[in-house]
Amino acid sequence: MNLNIKSIVLIAVAAILVAGACKKGPDNTGTTQTAEKPEPPAVHSFSVNGSVREMSIGLENPKFPDGPGKQEFMSYCAMCHSLRYISMQPSFPRKTWEAEVTKMVVKYKAPIDSVTCNKIIDYLASVSTNKE
Repeated sequence: MNLNIKSIVLIAVAAILVAGACKKGPDNTGTTQTAEKPEPPAVHSFSVNGSVREMSIGLENPKFPDGPGKQEFMSYCAMCHSLRYISMQPSFPRKTWEAEVTKMVVKYKAPIDSVTCNKIIDYLASVSTNKE
């Protein structure tokens, strides 16, 4: 196998980068300081250590109120949408929820029968504050 000088340098640099990335522990010595389980991060945190900035965004599952159709809503809508995405939607009137759910079935082929569609629409309309 013929390797030119550029190839050798690239391989050496890659090996150094991989070796540095594999080191463990906050002091980069390859050892872990303690055997204790780390504390889970706060919901949202930001820290600066010299020139290193670190941001942690915790997982927050939005809460949806109980009611008829909630189980269908959680099961079918969360197949394609995150609960966070759904919770960020505006408070639509019922006719808008009807159009949105119908679009998901017709255009995007969501596997939802008409009885389940109506339960989902009823649920979304009941938890929406815009009751036009």
